[in-house]
Amino acid sequence: MSENRKYYYLKLKDNYFDDDVVVLLENMQDGILYSNILLKLYLKSLKNGGKLQLDENIPYTAQMIATITRHQVGTVEKAIQIFMQLGLVEPLDNGALYMSNIELLIGKSSTEGEQED
Repeated sequence: MSENRKYYYLKLKDNYFDDDVVVLLENMQDGILYSNILLKLYLKSLKNGGKLQLDENIPYTAQMIATITRHQVGTVEKAIQIFMQLGLVEPLDNGALYMSNIELLIGKSSTEGEQED
């Protein structure tokens, strides 16, 4: 019998890029980069319920985020500042970042649920 795997996915509504916050973000200098970083952070946080952490004990730093998103550290640091101002990201007590409203964007399925009868 095959192994049952869980899959997490990001659900974006067809008007995601028309949301006022996303429009404002993309119209900033380097806004398209920030938008790209935001989507990558949403995806990276899916398995952890919206928390940006390497594991239970290690929160991602700006340098780590820059590495995994393939953006410059300065761009990531500025993006995180903007995300906080816009309410897209919240700092947690352990130093990790939490992607606000992630629960509205998360979908889950399993290979077991996808099998045909």
